[in-house]
Amino acid sequence: MNGIEVFEKQATGENGQTGFHFVSAHDLCVQPKPTEWLIKDYLDAGTLCNIFGESGSMKSFVALDMGLSIVTRKAWHGCPVRLQGPAILIAGEGFSGLNRRIKAWSIHHGIDLQDVPFFVSDRPARFLEKEGTAELIQAVDELAALHGAPVLVIIDTLNRNFGPGDENSTADMTRFISTIDESLRNRYRCTILIVHHSGLTATERARGASALRAALDWEYRLQKNGDGTRTLTCTKAKDHPEPPVMTFMPEEITLDEWIDPEDGEVMTSCVLNQTDARTDTKRITGARKVAYDALVSLGVYVHVDAWRDAAYSSGITTSSSMDAKRKAFHRAVTDLRTAGYVDTKNDYWWPKQNEAA
Repeated sequence: MNGIEVFEKQATGENGQTGFHFVSAHDLCVQPKPTEWLIKDYLDAGTLCNIFGESGSMKSFVALDMGLSIVTRKAWHGCPVRLQGPAILIAGEGFSGLNRRIKAWSIHHGIDLQDVPFFVSDRPARFLEKEGTAELIQAVDELAALHGAPVLVIIDTLNRNFGPGDENSTADMTRFISTIDESLRNRYRCTILIVHHSGLTATERARGASALRAALDWEYRLQKNGDGTRTLTCTKAKDHPEPPVMTFMPEEITLDEWIDPEDGEVMTSCVLNQTDARTDTKRITGARKVAYDALVSLGVYVHVDAWRDAAYSSGITTSSSMDAKRKAFHRAVTDLRTAGYVDTKNDYWWPKQNEAA
């Protein structure tokens, strides 16, 4: 059975009908449906994800790292890859450096890419143009027939693949999302990973119309720190707990035997290595800062219930919803522990002030 037949069969109901159909509540709940993780805790199958950050934050490197880990089934920084399959990168920019980035990843991980089903486009897509979308579908269909339907499609970047529209327009952004759903996500039952820029002034959010964030299953912010590290923070997880924050340190990789014809020097690129490096506590902001200060105010060996109450009282979130407070506290605690600012044993917590200061 070829790739086209596989995803056509997946899109067909038990009675043979295709496209839009209904499933009864009883049938839906006959048995549990386990999560199909691409990368455990960070990315699951058939979802819409966005990684955003400022220029130079290396967000494209993170997306490429995820994609290559998935197609080679190599654990992504300690997180198991559960669902393996082809991946496609729709490249809108950085063509000249893409081969170096991929080569550096291959050298760093010692993986031969000879038969690895990772494919890169030779031009941007134009999702707001019918002709551009039709060309893309035809090209992906051809790949799927040979290698199987893709499990991941990376769109890098949103702006360069948007087409003739305004990403600040709700109508245009909604059309962009609808086109991605129809032409890629629903058609191939794949995950879409969008690489996007942060706002020009509001760097803590993605640029453009809020319709994008509303449609997302996952959203990640990648931030460049003063010490050169990059911090990946989950800012939206629709159906799962927000995964721990990750910090990366770029490492330069020499591309053996690749010589720059202009200056005769050996070419280089970068990969990202996970690190436990942490910055001064003064750099903790938002809900994490509220939670950390609440713990410090209570002393050491504080029971989690007391810490939670103190964080709520200190305004861990502006929402009055208890569910929102619980989620904000859980995320803050997870991030603080991952970054090494706090530690725990038997539900008692303490700040690692001396180590973090």
